[in-house]
Amino acid sequence: MNDLSGKNIILFCPRFFDYEKEIKSVLENLGANVIWFDDRPSNDFFSKAIIRVNKNFLSRKIDAYYEGIIDEISRTKLQIDYILFVNPESINVKSIDLIKKTFSKARLILYMWDSFRNRKKNIELLPFFDSKFTFDPKDVKDYGLEFRPLFFIDKYRAVEKKAKYDLLFIGTAHSDRYEFVKRILSDLNYKLIAKTYFFLSSKLLFFVKKLTDKDFSRVKYKDVSFKSLTHLDNADLMSQSMSILDINHPQQIGLTMRTFETLGAQRKLITTNQDIKNYDFYNETNILVVDRKKPVIGEDFFLKPFEPYSSEMLFKYSIQGWISSLFNLK
Repeated sequence: MNDLSGKNIILFCPRFFDYEKEIKSVLENLGANVIWFDDRPSNDFFSKAIIRVNKNFLSRKIDAYYEGIIDEISRTKLQIDYILFVNPESINVKSIDLIKKTFSKARLILYMWDSFRNRKKNIELLPFFDSKFTFDPKDVKDYGLEFRPLFFIDKYRAVEKKAKYDLLFIGTAHSDRYEFVKRILSDLNYKLIAKTYFFLSSKLLFFVKKLTDKDFSRVKYKDVSFKSLTHLDNADLMSQSMSILDINHPQQIGLTMRTFETLGAQRKLITTNQDIKNYDFYNETNILVVDRKKPVIGEDFFLKPFEPYSSEMLFKYSIQGWISSLFNLK
């Protein structure tokens, strides 16, 4: 793979389970000088909530934030070669237009790991980007973006350990996930050792969801953790598990990060995402697709030996393969 030696890259990526650090690290390992900024001007609970509801309420704060970044970079006199936006939330047309005009020689790259159904305001940003990628095959068809699925980071590469759990679920407690997991485990007619970890970012969010989200009404406080697991924690649990349960958001068809972490860890996957059958790594021995309304997990899925993926397949869906696609490296 060609490197990015000597290239100056501005990376706009939200703080999200340290993925911003992982992306920055891989780019730097390829020789780039990377300057990272959060896409959001503030990460407090209320600012993030307002941005997601209507970022226009914070337009002045957002404009000032990006004007400050542009001024800071301009003072360095660096020739910016690339500007990568990963799943932006707060950037608006005024600010991105100013960025594009200020760093006119830079190639602007967009990557969406959320669908435009959840990020409708981002559609108006598309004309400003030179390269546009999405994890969502529907957005590829609807908006003409390039298709590039998500990735796994190196911490999830397979580690040989004896399986302690038959089934593992780790995930944010949203939509119907809680009820789904409870239903799956209660409906089994054979013995299964399962480990679950439901996460929420704050206790305040738990009580807000209790009041506003009907799908959250039966979630028990004692079943939710407010401590985020590190990637090393996740990877360790996955290495001790025979299979991983993935429950995609019902409004998204793009494959989750968990899907590719499972692939990298060389573990079996049970998923509600029917679209996985359209991917080149789909294998009925390794991947079980279940109906969201009537999930059935046969015992025979656990009895068949896992079929390892090739090194080429693993590279394609690694973070290095993802970077290679975005920056057109060979």
